[in-house]
Amino acid sequence: MDSTIMKIIKHEKRLKALGMEKLCRWDFAHDNRQNPRATNIILDYTANFKEMLEEGTGMIIYGNTGAGKTFAAAQIVNELTDRGYDCMFTSMSNIITELGTLGMEGKRNLFYQIFSKDLLVLDDLGAEVESSNTNQIFIQIVNTCLSKNIPIIITTPFHEENLLEGNAKRVLAISRLMRRNISFTMQVPGERRCLELQKKQRLEALVKGAASQTPLAGYEEPETDWPGTTVQETTVQECLPENIQQTLPLVENEDKER
Repeated sequence: MDSTIMKIIKHEKRLKALGMEKLCRWDFAHDNRQNPRATNIILDYTANFKEMLEEGTGMIIYGNTGAGKTFAAAQIVNELTDRGYDCMFTSMSNIITELGTLGMEGKRNLFYQIFSKDLLVLDDLGAEVESSNTNQIFIQIVNTCLSKNIPIIITTPFHEENLLEGNAKRVLAISRLMRRNISFTMQVPGERRCLELQKKQRLEALVKGAASQTPLAGYEEPETDWPGTTVQETTVQECLPENIQQTLPLVENEDKER
């Protein structure tokens, strides 16, 4: 088969699994190795995915915003999709939103798709609006995947103890996932932290520097001292109606006399 056609087929399979164009380029070939420990872990996971699939073992990836959790999860999906596995990359927010647009038959079809995959990724867990309905759907997805040995990869900015708070049944489902899954924490690479800090400082300088040095068009700074006049301080009493002023003791005037 022509190499161009092969590339198109490969891209379409990735796009179907990931749902976003930019994620299709997030693979090991584009890994800059700023977080080598995380890269090695997910490389080992994909290399041993046959065993992971047999045991239904997924991953829980913790880390702050910018650590590369979504990139790592997309790398796994791209690698496994290229090998012929049927994966789905989504989030609870996306699932809840999509379910809200579907009728009963559409909802059945969506759940059928989820539960027929070789791997399910739930990105950014905890970002969704939590409700009894959201918890019920999450619990159903987790329990069904666990019973069918479908590995679930979760990325989340929350700590483990934060995930184990709230609805008791949701906590139980997460606890079962934690026992089944491999967990690790990703740190924001130092180089990325420096770049983000420099970007923030540059943007702050554009705003704060301009605000402090460049007057607004058509705006003139008010003069504090008018030529030939003296500035006289207005007391609180003078701001009140005259009939009220007459009933108040002249405390401020007394202070001035002193």
